[in-house]
Amino acid sequence: MLDYSDVGDKGSVILIALSMLLIFMSGIFFGIAYFTFEALETGFENNDCVINNNVYVDSCQELWEWIVLPFLALRSVLIYASYFFIFGQVFAMLVIGYRSGKSPAMAGFLIMVISFFTYASILLSNIYRRMLDVAVFNSIMTPFTVYNKIMLYYPWFMFILSLSSVMLAIVNWQRTRVNSVDDQNF
Repeated sequence: MLDYSDVGDKGSVILIALSMLLIFMSGIFFGIAYFTFEALETGFENNDCVINNNVYVDSCQELWEWIVLPFLALRSVLIYASYFFIFGQVFAMLVIGYRSGKSPAMAGFLIMVISFFTYASILLSNIYRRMLDVAVFNSIMTPFTVYNKIMLYYPWFMFILSLSSVMLAIVNWQRTRVNSVDDQNF
């Protein structure tokens, strides 16, 4: 797992880039998992058999209703997990931007890297648009409306997020040190 506690100057930029890719891949992963759960639930609902000499259930449908279908009905949680994952990555990117403001050189480096992040997000958004042209992928990603909106406007999303990260770095760099005790002026 990633440890955000001791990130070097260049490591914070790498973590921001990694977060950008994780936001892109997380929605696709959760969408495929949602689609798989939905297909499994449909398959279990269409499958029926008779179970003889059983005290608890008489058919496979009763068994599925007890064991499998409640688990598969939790697929709506995946949509919220996608939203919370995106929120967590955004929060981590902002914290890393704030922490990188300890040195003015790193804040300047972050400003230069924004253009690269924006260009990379344009490429990722174009890849996502091409993926949505496939009918199966489009039907997979239909329940994830917020993720779709983020990915279709991903360059703006990343630009604003990167700009906010840089602003937090500048704020951290320019903040005044308060409540410090100086031994000579005590």
